[in-house]
Order: sequence, then structure tokens, then C-alpha cells
Amino acid sequence: MILCYHSFGPNKSKVAITPADFDAQMAYLKKHDYRVIPLSSIHSFLKGETALPRPAVVITIDDGYRSSYDIAYPILRKYNFPATMFVYSDFMGSRDALGRSEMKEMIGSGLVDIQPHSKTHISMGKRLANESDEAYRRRIDEEIRIPGQQIRKGLGLPLHTFAYPYGDTNDFLISQLKNADYSAGVTVNAGGNPAFAYPFKLRRTMIYGDRDMASFVSNLRVF
Repeated sequence: MILCYHSFGPNKSKVAITPADFDAQMAYLKKHDYRVIPLSSIHSFLKGETALPRPAVVITIDDGYRSSYDIAYPILRKYNFPATMFVYSDFMGSRDALGRSEMKEMIGSGLVDIQPHSKTHISMGKRLANESDEAYRRRIDEEIRIPGQQIRKGLGLPLHTFAYPYGDTNDFLISQLKNADYSAGVTVNAGGNPAFAYPFKLRRTMIYGDRDMASFVSNLRVF
């Protein structure tokens, strides 16, 4: 099971989780012996090279909001839970986004991995209105290449998984990720990922901030 969060803050909303709720969710995982593992552990599992502990959970956080550092990161450290943060490069440097120093601190802890979520966060699964085949190919190249370069060169991290904006993908996009040596791509289609799951269409379950703990627990029942 791969969980997908977005932002964190004092007020509940669909995409914002309060600190108290996030802490309660992590406490539930700890209390009920869920094994929170790095996203990178899934790759060898899907290749049939290793088994995963059961029940295994992966935590991912999309977009790269500063609240991932201010709120989520201290709670992840409290429970010693790893997480992958997917960032889109055009957002980096804005007031509400993670800065390089925060990203490097989290990476240095050994708990946080950072991977690409595109350049602009525009849907990549279909062409824009009046967009030619060649223009679409160029756009996809930039959406993959530019954030990857920033993560690899700026943060010194290997690239392994790409998060599709809005979960949208297609065969061409997947072929380009394979050409760029990615091992997987993640959607926002809810559900678990069995050993035979296609690595470039991995499911992730969105965790919404306006739902209660019973909803969170029901999301885990794929096991």
C-alpha cells in the first residue's frame, strides 16, 4: 500500500492534513505493526528479488510544500518512518515550497528521499489543445528531464520513480521514462500493489484531510 499526502496545516481541507491527524495516523501504523518501508524497496519486490514485510506501507508526499518540512518531517522523525517526497521543479523557490537547505537536511536524516513530479505539474497523459505531436514530445522531454537534472545534480540523489501529475500517463510517457532509466511511475489510483503490478502504473491511495480516522483505517484494508 502506497499512501499519498499533499500538504499539512492547522485547518482541515481536502488536501491539507492537520498535525494532530497526521500524528494520529502515524501512531496507528506504529501501534498496529504496519511496516513503513522506503518506496525504493518496492522495485526489488516487483522484480521478484526480495519479499516485503507484511503489512507494508509506503508514505509519499506530493508537490514539495514547505509544510512537508515544518509539519510532516518532525512527525516522521518521531516514528522513524521513511517517506518519499515528489517535487515539481517550477514550484521550487516559491514562498510556500521547500528550499534546498530543507531538502538536504531531510535527505541527510536518511528518512527522506526526493523524486520528480514533473516540471510544471501539468497533465502529461494527453496532448494540449492544438498541440502537435512534435510539440508534445518536446514538452514531455522537458517535464521529465529538467526536474530529474535538478534532483540528481542539485541534491545528489539517484532517480528511480516518477509521480505523474494527476496520475495521468500513457504508453509514450512510460517509454520516455524507461529511456531515462526510471524504474517505476506512480498514479493516484487507489489500491494495493501485488507482486505482479506493472511498475509504471503503481497505485497510490490519496489521504484526504477532511476525512476521519475511520476513513484512514478503511484505506489500509487492502491487506
